[in-house]
Amino acid sequence: MSLPHAILGFLDYQPMTGYDLKKYFDQSVAHFWSATQSHIYKALETLEKDGMVESKIIPQEGKPNRREYHITQAGRAELRRWVVTPLPLAATREAWLIQIFFSHASSNDEIVALLQDRANQIGASLEAFHAETPSPEENAAAGGSERMRRLWQMTADYGAAYYKSELAWIETAIENVRKLPSS
Repeated sequence: MSLPHAILGFLDYQPMTGYDLKKYFDQSVAHFWSATQSHIYKALETLEKDGMVESKIIPQEGKPNRREYHITQAGRAELRRWVVTPLPLAATREAWLIQIFFSHASSNDEIVALLQDRANQIGASLEAFHAETPSPEENAAAGGSERMRRLWQMTADYGAAYYKSELAWIETAIENVRKLPSS
């Protein structure tokens, strides 16, 4: 149930539309939690039905009306309960590692090519992450409390470390594959 809780967390900052929420997801937590527009709207529907959020229509001249959501006291209580509840370790599913696991019939060059492609994808993701993630200075200028900004920065640091760790593992794996016997 993390998507609804993430939505409650953003709405705890300020009221937002579904479109605003999607922008916030993409600009702040996409390196560890992504959400599609349709999933956000579906979760907002459920949260409103459950009394965790309320919405109001805001008329706009020359544009479609906006539906803005705000967190209720029940939503705030649920968010507070959830953020202090330890979560179980999520199962990892990495299809590309299944490819490597079953690559015994592939040549070393083919396996290296898979690993290099993965490294290229991770490198591109890391570049995009750095381009999209606010620097500590930009984070400070964004407002909020010092505590809030430091927690935001911790999650950004995790994102960078995650990508760098995977790149380091791939580099070692490529070296090991190049040393494998041919059959």
